[in-house]
Amino acid sequence: MNWKRGITVFLTGAILLTALAGCGAQTADGNGSGTAAEQGAVQPEDVKAVDSFSLAYNKSDSLNPLTCTSAENKLLLQLCFESLFQLDESFEPQAELCEDIEQNSAKSYTLTLRSGMKFHSGEEVTVEDVVYSLNNARQQENSVYQEQLACISSVKCDDDTINIRLNRSKSTKELEALLNVPIFRKGSEEEEILDGSGPYQIVSSDSGMKLIPFDAWSGGTVGFCSSIELKSVSDNSGAANLLSSGDLSLLIQQDAESTAVTGAKYTASVPTTRLHYLGINCEWEPLDDPDVRTALSMLMDRSSIVHTCFTGRADAASLPVASIPEGVDAPDYSKEEALALLEDAGIYDRDDDGYLDISSKKQFTIEIIYNAAYGAKGAVLDQYVKNLNEVGIQATVTPLEFEDCRAKLRRESFQIYYGEYEMTVDFDLSSVISRNGERNFGTYSSSQMENVLTALHTADETEWEDAQADYLECFMEETPIIPIAFERSLISSADQLPEGFAPWPYNVFHGIEGWSAS
Repeated sequence: MNWKRGITVFLTGAILLTALAGCGAQTADGNGSGTAAEQGAVQPEDVKAVDSFSLAYNKSDSLNPLTCTSAENKLLLQLCFESLFQLDESFEPQAELCEDIEQNSAKSYTLTLRSGMKFHSGEEVTVEDVVYSLNNARQQENSVYQEQLACISSVKCDDDTINIRLNRSKSTKELEALLNVPIFRKGSEEEEILDGSGPYQIVSSDSGMKLIPFDAWSGGTVGFCSSIELKSVSDNSGAANLLSSGDLSLLIQQDAESTAVTGAKYTASVPTTRLHYLGINCEWEPLDDPDVRTALSMLMDRSSIVHTCFTGRADAASLPVASIPEGVDAPDYSKEEALALLEDAGIYDRDDDGYLDISSKKQFTIEIIYNAAYGAKGAVLDQYVKNLNEVGIQATVTPLEFEDCRAKLRRESFQIYYGEYEMTVDFDLSSVISRNGERNFGTYSSSQMENVLTALHTADETEWEDAQADYLECFMEETPIIPIAFERSLISSADQLPEGFAPWPYNVFHGIEGWSAS
């Protein structure tokens, strides 16, 4: 197991602290599906243009969409590049540059591009460009998409189609989600600005850089703003200062530990795949009993935690998926049902002292560890432990330094730990709960879970919903981890957000062809 990599991911993730408390807060929900062309192009005369609009450009970071890491550059590049698929507000993949995808086998797919797509340079988007972009995204040393595309063993051209082979099975829906990777023109990485096909393109002059509408964009001409000014900053705090002074139109905060931006009067949020959860040592009595783990999950009041500890900037999650499919009854907070499960497992108050006992000589005690560098995690755990103590479980919370946490995980000398995991966009939890998963610190192992994961990854389009339901049902029976919540990124503006503003998780500017000044 790659302990160093996995433990670092768990220990260094940030937790949400505060939401902006500005007046007139505005929440935006995404809508719509299908390609931009299918949704219909809106011409400039149909919208009311804004007088000015500005975004931050982080001069300390790259403008390469495969390698940039700053929230500022990631945001502005969403306007410049398109993907084979993009993910809607429910993380459902929607075709963008892709016309058709055909599953040849569990590990082989053929994709066809939409015709007539153009890059900003005027050159046509070709299968060679797509193959080159995907191979760079998965193989380039500093690519942020390496883990996401780790399941792909090869991407090749075959006449006018793209052939993708996998090293491990992925269903069509999972692969579509993973292919939300920016596509650029082959060879343009040698230029200052890569050539994309999005609704805006970057142009530079002696006075600086700006974004202008791309007239040949497949979604139609954008009339919202004829020129988006790029304000140079060196870090996120600099961008926050510009927003506070009214010199920036839009800012996204992905670092949840960052201080709320002063002067932000209008906000929206978008979901992320960053899961907060409790990892369990499944070899530690009585945590080796699935009923006990399920009972502990039922004692997590997620709604209250999201409201108080995350101040609304998260989505409660009792299952490790962003949206619960129809027909799946997610477990609810219930002390009564939890106590019944514990009693069935032989855990109850044997001597009427108010504490639950595993046996006549052993009380039920739990220690939960977390990285002390992120104090807000302690607030989540304090609220959870209060519920545990109220039902008679003697629970304690232990903050530890990073190295001490890592040592305990490596030695498996823990009962429960607070973890965070930036899941890939297909919500694959295999690395945390599969037998040889690199983040499976709790030694969880289940042949039943392995079987349903395999069925999920090999399901065709007609089998997907049933396979996902079986996986989630198995998860509820086994409770290998205790999900808490998925974080949300915060979008802030000092001015009223545009009419038609309906951000998607990886495309804040979704539907910009229909935006109007408010």
